[in-house]
Amino acid sequence: MQHQPAATSREPDLSGRTLGGYRLLTCLGSGGMADVYVAEQASLQRRVAVKVLRTATLAHAEAIDRFAQEARAAAALVHGNIVQIHEVGCSDGVHFLAEEFVAGPTLRVWLKERGPLGPAAVLSVLMQVASALDRAATAGVVHRDIKPENLLVTPRGEVKVADFGLARVLHDNLELTQTGMALGTPLYMSPEQSRGGSVDIRSDLYSLGATAYHLVAGQPPYRGTTGVAVALAHAKEPLTPLLTLQPDFPAAVADVIERLLAKEPEDRFQTPADLLEELDQLAASQGMSPRATGLPLAWSADSEFGKSYSFERLVTAGGSQRRGGPPTVAVAEATARLKGALDREEIDRMVARRVWAVTAALAAFGFGMGFLLGRARGFRSRVVRGPRPSDGSAS
Repeated sequence: MQHQPAATSREPDLSGRTLGGYRLLTCLGSGGMADVYVAEQASLQRRVAVKVLRTATLAHAEAIDRFAQEARAAAALVHGNIVQIHEVGCSDGVHFLAEEFVAGPTLRVWLKERGPLGPAAVLSVLMQVASALDRAATAGVVHRDIKPENLLVTPRGEVKVADFGLARVLHDNLELTQTGMALGTPLYMSPEQSRGGSVDIRSDLYSLGATAYHLVAGQPPYRGTTGVAVALAHAKEPLTPLLTLQPDFPAAVADVIERLLAKEPEDRFQTPADLLEELDQLAASQGMSPRATGLPLAWSADSEFGKSYSFERLVTAGGSQRRGGPPTVAVAEATARLKGALDREEIDRMVARRVWAVTAALAAFGFGMGFLLGRARGFRSRVVRGPRPSDGSAS
């Protein structure tokens, strides 16, 4: 495949175009890897979300291949709490992914508009996401990017996890990682993931704990001026107890969240099934039933909050965003690139400082040991030989 240059401006609007069997209605937003459209699937007459790969992604053939592989693996994860992938394909050179359309807010938006969650609501989030992670664990799939922005809430209060497996595409491509993941993601990233080490489902459990902490406290567990600073805080700094920020929150629920945030994977819940078992017992002891029909996060489509997520409102907002206003996507991308460059420079400086410090310490240690050994040998030589005789002869 011929590589194409990375985009330097906003992607062209494909609204009105048909890709495969999907007619793109309007663009809802853009990410580091794809533009997201709401579309209509003609064969089933249903609305779907279609992610169209951005030009920067198309410049890397390996990213496209990995995108298809991860999408197919994620499509096998059929579960009520996972955004279902319908198809991954290419039409007239445009690579796309069609998935379930969820007309509802992300938990990031929920937190901003409705404030922190109570105990029953956060237990419901924990249970539903843990159930999705349990399904993924049986298939050997790690999400790698659990965060409020990837958790969608339906009117019934169901929480659905989006972008399963696709974070790996960004993670394995340096340029896409810097432009697409530099902003926000380190707020919920496990210590082992921030170090670039191998990760398993326990990393997703850590990210779920960081997300739950944010939803309860109204702020993430660790913050910093750069992504590097946040990542180092996850690895090194002690966690502020949740009850310090929310004194009236049930201690037993806070304990579960804080156990998820243990810095060592061995100290967390080892599987989502272990977490679910603990949550079931906790809900029973607290007199809560977050798995009941009336889920705590249910919302009405007729309410003022719900009307902002109506299909008509989404289409209108999406269209006006594309037709006018400041080029927010381009600004976000430029900011992300700058932040990524600064983070890389900081990492390089940290590594250089540590290498220099270790080298200097070893050199000083070697010099000191050599000096001491030299003096010790001289001392032992003088003791064994005794004082040298005088050069003068006796009279």
